[in-house]
Amino acid sequence: MEAVILAAGYGSRLGYVTDNIPKSLITIGGKTLMDRTLKILRKNNVRDIVIVTGYRRDKILEHLKEKYYLNINFVHNHDYDTTNNIYSLYLAKKALSGGDFYIINSDVLFHERIFQHLHASRKKGLVLSVDTTKKLTDESMKVVSIGERLIWISKKIPIQEASGEYIGLAKVTEEEYAKLFRSLKHVMKSKGVHVFYEDAFQHMMDTGSSVTYEPTRGLPWIEIDTLEDLRIAREKVYPRIVRAKYQ
Repeated sequence: MEAVILAAGYGSRLGYVTDNIPKSLITIGGKTLMDRTLKILRKNNVRDIVIVTGYRRDKILEHLKEKYYLNINFVHNHDYDTTNNIYSLYLAKKALSGGDFYIINSDVLFHERIFQHLHASRKKGLVLSVDTTKKLTDESMKVVSIGERLIWISKKIPIQEASGEYIGLAKVTEEEYAKLFRSLKHVMKSKGVHVFYEDAFQHMMDTGSSVTYEPTRGLPWIEIDTLEDLRIAREKVYPRIVRAKYQ
C-alpha cells in the first residue's frame, strides 16, 4: 500500500502560526501533524509515501531528512498559491505505482484506529472515512449516503440532509485508481484548478463508481484550519486521543 499526504497548502487562516511553517509541521502534544501521520502509516506497514509539497517545502524536507525508515517521494506543486488540493492530488500520480493508495490531508489530527478501520476495510473502489456522529456546520465537508453508498459530497449540502462529514482520509483501491485520475482531470478541465478534490469524488459518484465509507466510530479527530481549530485540537481533541488509547 501507498499513501499520498497533501501538504502544499498555505494555511492563511492560521495567521502567524504558519508564517514560517506549513500546517503539517504544527506541533500538538510535542509532535508535528506530519510525524503523527507518518507514525500511524509506519505502524500499519504503509511505507511507500508520496508527500505533495508547496508552501515552505524547504521546511518539510529539512524536517524529514533523517526519516529513512520510510520510502518518501516528494512531489512539488510549484503553483500551490494559485491552485487547490485537486491539482496537488493530480500531481501525485507521477509518483504512484497504480495500485491501492491512501489520500490523507496533512492538516488532520486523527486517532490511529480511524485509519486502522479504513486500512482493514474490504470494500472496493473509493472508500472515505466519514464521521456520522459529529455536529455539522456550514464548513463541514458533508456527505449523503444511501446505505453504505455515497451519492453526494459537498460543503453546500444542507445540514439536515447530510449523513455525516468526510474527514480528509480516504482509500482508493486498484479498481478505481484510473477512474479517480480521469475524474480529477475532467473536473479541472471543466471547473478549473481552484476547486477541492472532493469534486472529483462527486464526479465518480455521478458516473457509476463504487464510492462507500467507513465510519469513524466516534473516535476523535479534527481538521485544523483556524486558530480556534488549533486551540480545540490541543486542549480537547488531543487529550481525547490520548485517553482513547487506553480504552
